[in-house]
Amino acid sequence: MNKNNLKRIVIISIMLVTSITYVGVTRKNREIGEAIQVTTLPVSGKIVILDAGHGTPDERCRK
Repeated sequence: MNKNNLKRIVIISIMLVTSITYVGVTRKNREIGEAIQVTTLPVSGKIVILDAGHGTPDERCRK
C-alpha cells in the first residue's frame, strides 16, 4: 500500500467517524415520529404541491 492510498484511507475514516459522532450527538434521543420545530417562510397567494415520487410514474400529482 503506497503513501497516497494510506492517506486517503485515514482521511475517509476520520470523516466517517466525525459524521457518525455528529449525528449521534445532535439526535438528542428523539423518538420516531416526534415533531421537530422548524422555521417557515410566509407563502401567500401560492399553492405548494409536494410529490414524493413513490410508486409508479402514473400515480404522481397532476395538478
